[in-house]
Amino acid sequence: MPWQEGAVIRTPIHSSIKKTLGYDATDDDAIVLSDWEERKRRVCKPCWELKYCPYGPLVEQSPALPIRRAEAVEHNAYLRGALEKGLTGSIEVLTPEKRAQYERWFADEELLLRQAAFEIRDKQHIAELEKLDDDEEKLGRFAGPLPAIHIYRTAFDQATSTPVEQDFCPRIWDQIQQSIIRRKEQYAEALQTGSIDERKPLDPIRRLLFEKWVADFNPEDHPEVIPDEFFECECNVFAHICPVYYAAEALTESAEQRRIGRHQLNFSTMMRIVRRDDYRCQHCKKKLQDDEVEFDHIIPISKGGSSEEHNIRLTCFDCNRDKGDDYQP
Repeated sequence: MPWQEGAVIRTPIHSSIKKTLGYDATDDDAIVLSDWEERKRRVCKPCWELKYCPYGPLVEQSPALPIRRAEAVEHNAYLRGALEKGLTGSIEVLTPEKRAQYERWFADEELLLRQAAFEIRDKQHIAELEKLDDDEEKLGRFAGPLPAIHIYRTAFDQATSTPVEQDFCPRIWDQIQQSIIRRKEQYAEALQTGSIDERKPLDPIRRLLFEKWVADFNPEDHPEVIPDEFFECECNVFAHICPVYYAAEALTESAEQRRIGRHQLNFSTMMRIVRRDDYRCQHCKKKLQDDEVEFDHIIPISKGGSSEEHNIRLTCFDCNRDKGDDYQP
């Protein structure tokens, strides 16, 4: 049943969301939301403030929100179709962005080599797994849980490794060269026709995995809706919850607490911001009079933003109200 928070009627938080984020499935919805909002007030996503992610591959160790029920049902239908047809992938119509990507790939011999080497290594990996007798062991080695966090430690200055002929036996190197030729032909045809056929035969290991997923599927395990309070904490690229909401605590923050008070702007700071932004609203570019100037927090205070000069810009009244509590870089 829906529950009420203030004047807002809310849909119950699905148990899968609570368990994913580290709560007990029986925890009260209001308590879960209150705790999550408190986390967001203490810190903001580092990609908002630093403009890059300091966590790297560790993001993959952070939980990802469950997919919504409609998407889960659609994905289950795709898995069933793949099992019936013996094919994965689809025929994709090229968007302008995808066309530009294929044009870059077609002209990048080094990238084509890396793509081909990955394809051949994947086939080798599948072939090795097929030699195992136990299906559970096959699936465990193919799609098991992520390994311990310490294995992600790598050299700080790590160059991209490009395969070279000396790394492979003549037979495998020939397969890689043939794969490059096929890929170039595929990209050239896609650029000419405006679509690309990315279907390929369903290998035995993925068939096992798809069969397990279909057999275990229950739409009730997936939420129909996910509150926006959780979505805005996702990684902008990989969709996992940003680790900052788990890792940040008093010990990890700087000695000087984040300055979030609204009244910390002194007159000289306000004048620097006004001159820097040329008396213009930074959203609609309207020229502002002295009595029209408003100061907007780029990263809202409610999302961990500070009242430091770099996080404040000029806006007009209308734009500031339209933005509300959203983060709009």
